[in-house]
Amino acid sequence: MPVSIDAARDALVAVCGRFNLEANCRSDTFNGAIETRDFGLFDAAIVATEVQAIWRNAEMIRKDPAKHLFLIYQQSGESLICQGETRTRLLPGSFHLVDSAFPSEFRYTGGLTRKISVHLPREETLRRLGLTGIGGLPIDPADPLSTALEAVLARIVTADPPAMTKLSDTLVELLATYVRCRQLEVPSLDGRVTERLSRARALIEAKAAQAEYGVDELCRDMSMSRRSLQRLFAAVGETVTEVLQEARLTRARRSLLATPERNVAEIALDAGYNDLSHFHRSFRARFGHAPGALRKGSRAQ
Repeated sequence: MPVSIDAARDALVAVCGRFNLEANCRSDTFNGAIETRDFGLFDAAIVATEVQAIWRNAEMIRKDPAKHLFLIYQQSGESLICQGETRTRLLPGSFHLVDSAFPSEFRYTGGLTRKISVHLPREETLRRLGLTGIGGLPIDPADPLSTALEAVLARIVTADPPAMTKLSDTLVELLATYVRCRQLEVPSLDGRVTERLSRARALIEAKAAQAEYGVDELCRDMSMSRRSLQRLFAAVGETVTEVLQEARLTRARRSLLATPERNVAEIALDAGYNDLSHFHRSFRARFGHAPGALRKGSRAQ
């Protein structure tokens, strides 16, 4: 539908923060629509536009603090995303992670394009993704995890509220898994290191619910010294303790979402925490809200 440039700019700012846009012609109107959708744990914007460019520069960032990472899904049409030194052409079915703390520009080749912009709380999402997410990240469309992201996003769009919340968490976890896989494919890691890391992660995932399972137990299962194990994880910028805690907290969060009838203390115990106070502190530090907030239908901030 025809919309004025000023109205579109105001809608874009209200939904996504400070951005500006340039139409394909000198007319005061163009075809397009911008709307907000509830995606469970976070919001999303459906942006259908027929413009030449949309951008966010340093001045806009100073006036509008960066609060989100935008997981962009190109639903139809084509666009070019420019952020830092990265230039990524998005075709239908492609994803790209944009960091609102850095200048970015979306360029279009003409015609109506439609994309879904999933608004992920920046600080919480970076806790899950690590430093790799800072400054944005292209998602390889040939990677099977990209296909999985697309499938989950399609389910979110049509899901009822309870399922939407669970699927939203799954979407971010898939994104975090994609990032971890990229880290494991760094050229400096040879096949033996990658194999050992995969085995160590699998052991942590399988045994994290055991409160007594820690570095020493993993050393025993891996037949490695503590120093060698520490070096193994340091190769990808992690520690065993961090990965172990991440596995426990992720397990607890999934249980909180999937089994609302169970109490928080029981879930914490099953996730590998004997100290409920420590669990609450760790959960809040990791996700930005208390475990009970999920039971009240609150969104992670």
